[in-house]
Amino acid sequence: MKLIPFVSIFVALAGCNLRTAQGAGRNGAFIGYHESEARREVTLAAQPKPGPFRVKISSSYGEFIIKLRPDLAPDTCTLVWELAQKGNCPACKFYRHEPVPMDWGRDGFWGPPYALLQGSLADLAREPPFENQGNSVKIRKGDICMIPNCKEFFIATADHPEWGHSHTIWGEVEDLSAEPNYPFEPFHSNTHDNITTRWLDNTYAFNLTAIEPVPLDTGSGSGTGARLLLNNAT
Repeated sequence: MKLIPFVSIFVALAGCNLRTAQGAGRNGAFIGYHESEARREVTLAAQPKPGPFRVKISSSYGEFIIKLRPDLAPDTCTLVWELAQKGNCPACKFYRHEPVPMDWGRDGFWGPPYALLQGSLADLAREPPFENQGNSVKIRKGDICMIPNCKEFFIATADHPEWGHSHTIWGEVEDLSAEPNYPFEPFHSNTHDNITTRWLDNTYAFNLTAIEPVPLDTGSGSGTGARLLLNNAT
């Protein structure tokens, strides 16, 4: 699969200014500047626009398709996408899995257990920054989040309004049906500051791969139209 720089991806998703000083000078030497820009914009408008960018977590226990949210966490999504494009994540693993308890959220009850599947993206090129400052989005079931100041993450298996905005939300799991297949036990407990958490006795490796975006107006295909748009946007 052809690698796509995620910086270009994010620029294409956010919408960028396609007029560069270099392009203006080159086109202006042959035809009028405004004419050249008009032709270019018409050409780009005719091309398929890329759909959401996705990555896949997969193991023998099942897979999760994750829609990236660069609108919420652009730097984190860049790091995740770059790792996923390599197609190899030898240090990626799950090591904590806590079920959703009965009466979750009733009368202010938020665990234990704490309704999450937690793991490590230790192969990220660097530690992601905290990107939830000033963000009013709270963690909902299916959100995938980074824990601040490390390369660890979790998938929320229930809504977590009690955590406020303390984690970086960088994606959404499209289908959680594989989550119960991942082991909940054997585990051991750890208590710190009167908070008891569960930690799996074993770790469970997974791989992270990139899913090339499909153009929105076709619904299928190889994503070539998305590549064309991204290349022209850079």
